[in-house]
Order: sequence, then C-alpha cells, then structure tokens
Amino acid sequence: MKKLNIVILGCGNVAEHFAYLMQRHHHRIVEIYHPEIQKATHFASTYQAKAISNIQTLSSNADLYIIAVKDNAIAQVANELPENTGIVVHTSGNTAAHVLNKHQRHAVFYPLQTFTRGIKTTQDQFPLLIECSGSSDEILLSDLAKSIGLQPYLMNSTQRAEVHLAAVFAANFTNHCIHMAYDLMTQKNHAPNMLLPLIKESINKLNYISPYQAQTGPAVRHDNQVIEKQMQMLQSNETFKKIYELMTKHIQEIHHNN
Repeated sequence: MKKLNIVILGCGNVAEHFAYLMQRHHHRIVEIYHPEIQKATHFASTYQAKAISNIQTLSSNADLYIIAVKDNAIAQVANELPENTGIVVHTSGNTAAHVLNKHQRHAVFYPLQTFTRGIKTTQDQFPLLIECSGSSDEILLSDLAKSIGLQPYLMNSTQRAEVHLAAVFAANFTNHCIHMAYDLMTQKNHAPNMLLPLIKESINKLNYISPYQAQTGPAVRHDNQVIEKQMQMLQSNETFKKIYELMTKHIQEIHHNN
C-alpha cells in the first residue's frame, strides 16, 4: 500500500507504540499533538515530526489522525480536532465509534495488546480491531494493519467492548494476581523472580492446550487439606484470603467432574 502521512494525538504508551510501528514500516509521522509542548517536542524529536500544542493548528491534509488518549478525553479531543481530509481514528477498546461522528471519515483502530513505556513488545503480530464508517476506508485500514504486521479483525462497538472485557481478565487481572504473588514472596523474604519460570511456562502451555486443560493446583485436584492450610496462612490478609477462596471455588465449579 502507499505510505501514509500520519498525525498522532497523544504521547502515551499506545501513541508511542503506533508511532514506532508506523515509522518502522515506512509510514511518515508528520505531527505529534499534546497540549503540553514539552511532551509533544520530546516525543516528536524521535520521529522527526513537528510538535504541536495547539490542536487548531494541526495539518488538515494528513492521511490518518490517530487519537491515542485516555478514554474520557477521546470525545473532547475529537470535537476539538478541526475538519480534515483524512481518517480520524481512536484506539480504545471500550469507547464507541460514534464519539467521532463529527468527522465524516472515522474509525476505531484498537490494538489488542498491552503496552508499557520503555518496554518493546515481544509480540510482532497481534490482533487489531477495526470499526469503520465506510467500506473503502475499512479496506484501507485493514491493509494498513497488515502493512505494519498486525492481524485485522472487523468488529462493531459492542463486539469490541466484549473482547476488551475478556482482555481485562486475561491481562490486567492476571498481572495483578502475579503482583499479589510477588507480595507474598517478599513478605517472607523470598526472591519473587523465583516464580518467573513458572509464570512463563503457564503462559507457554496455552500455545498448545486450552486454559481448561492447563489448569493445575490444589483447587482442580480438590486437595482440601492443602487448601485449608493455605487459607490459614492467609488469615492475616482478609483480601488475599477472599480472593483465594473465590478463585478456588470457581475453579472447582468448572472442574467439578475431575
């Protein structure tokens, strides 16, 4: 496909990753917008782009405008963005496409991935969920996703919100469980990184079998003696104890025939 001129609105983790991906695949970042000029300038310098702090002065003839800001700021930024000849997209999993209705050509361009500043993702390919106002732009954005190595999926706002909810369980809650495990280790003066091989193997197995098949531990074995002992060990931490009890119960309900 032709190389696109792209404007990015925002300087967060998603904005940074899209800028990196686009430039890596020879699309051109022409402008970076942030209301704080220092942030815009710092970000733009990496991509030889122009830093903009006044949204009204953004170029009107770029091919693509990527709004990569917090969910509660998307509508405001979209409404302040002047009319232009490009496609205006936001990158949220949970925000409906209609917040961009001011712009005739608009779409959602949601990456189903987790991003942390300063950490390059090890996954070169991951799903990118697209919802578009026009069929020709739908083709263009699908081709763009492929051109930067991603896997496009066409979904409406309801479907995308459903996937986003599942992603919260798969990534955000999983990470928090690991955070709790690290706390349990440090509280007893154990090195948390002892758990890393276990964590990595637990995830790696999902390349070959389902989470249902991969489930191990005292809950799935109905090992009540171990469960009771571990509940006693959590006696001083009511929150951890409740989570342990709820997770154990849910695993046993799912694996009740084991």
